[in-house]
Amino acid sequence: MTRNIRILGALLSIAVTAVGILWWTTPASYPFGAADRVKVSLTHLLEHDVTSPMTVAAGVVGLAVIFGPGPLVRAGAVAELLFFGVVLSDAGIMSLFAYGLAILGPVALLGVVVMAAARGRAFGLVGIAALAVLAVADAITGFGALSLVGRYLGNIARDFASFGGRLGWTLANATACAVWAVIAMRAFRTGEPPRWIRPESAGRWGRVATIGAALCPLPYALYRLTWLTPWPTDSDATGPLRADTRLQGLLLAFAALAGAVLTLGLISRWGEVFPRWVPIVHGRPVPVRLPVIAGGAVAGICCLASPGLVIDSVLRGRPGALLLWPYPLWGALLAAAVLAYWLRRRAASEGSRVPCPVGDDVRP
Repeated sequence: MTRNIRILGALLSIAVTAVGILWWTTPASYPFGAADRVKVSLTHLLEHDVTSPMTVAAGVVGLAVIFGPGPLVRAGAVAELLFFGVVLSDAGIMSLFAYGLAILGPVALLGVVVMAAARGRAFGLVGIAALAVLAVADAITGFGALSLVGRYLGNIARDFASFGGRLGWTLANATACAVWAVIAMRAFRTGEPPRWIRPESAGRWGRVATIGAALCPLPYALYRLTWLTPWPTDSDATGPLRADTRLQGLLLAFAALAGAVLTLGLISRWGEVFPRWVPIVHGRPVPVRLPVIAGGAVAGICCLASPGLVIDSVLRGRPGALLLWPYPLWGALLAAAVLAYWLRRRAASEGSRVPCPVGDDVRP
């Protein structure tokens, strides 16, 4: 493990210790507990007199182990991951991710269409023409599509603003968990890998894991698509939803479906070489780190959202929530799929760099 990683872990541990002391000495600064607006979490059940000393202990343990030998670092990293990944985790991280993807996804798609049109590609020109027709039709009919988008974005902004700095704690905890995950991976990366994670085996179980992971967001997509019908699947709805709410359901369903499609890229050709419709980089190899980091981040988000969802579903007596949001299964399957992809791509890359033995006839 590099010295920079250890220093990062030490700085994080100092910050965690300071936060724990702040919560312990100033109860009003504690963002969790019964008054917390994020209910899908374990911290919703824990008050400051319980969580604060645990947080201080997590910071002190981190400082005590980070510069120690390998076995000590590994044990400490596992303990820190359990604390940040279970005790302080909440499902708000998935809300941040889903709404961010729902907003940025269409923007990214529009950017692809514009760049493709600028390069003279047919589908880009068709996309620009279709957008122009829709804009003219909206202006003539007075349908108000642009104002609808404005209302939707305003709703999202108000929802996030109403949570104040609470979601900031969610991001801070996710960051701490990610740092300790990197430390754990570096600390455990020793010795000969077991047979089941060798590249020759990854192709078999990786395909099963990838297909399973791609199926996980589909129930949520179907749930949100019902918002477009007169019979929305929502306990608070008594009839057709407002137009801006239906737009929200459509965009969230689009984000879930996009996630499923992108997951299948882990076992598809276009997950290794950029397809022709991608501007600028089409035809080039997909950098191995791009799907690994993106897929690994989503798998981590699912894992962070899992403890709170499980606890909430048990306390509320709603086990069906785990079928609609199968975060534990999704996180595990997606992590396995990403690992298999990395093993296969790394093996292929290393194989392509093996030099031919001197004297071999390499002519066709």
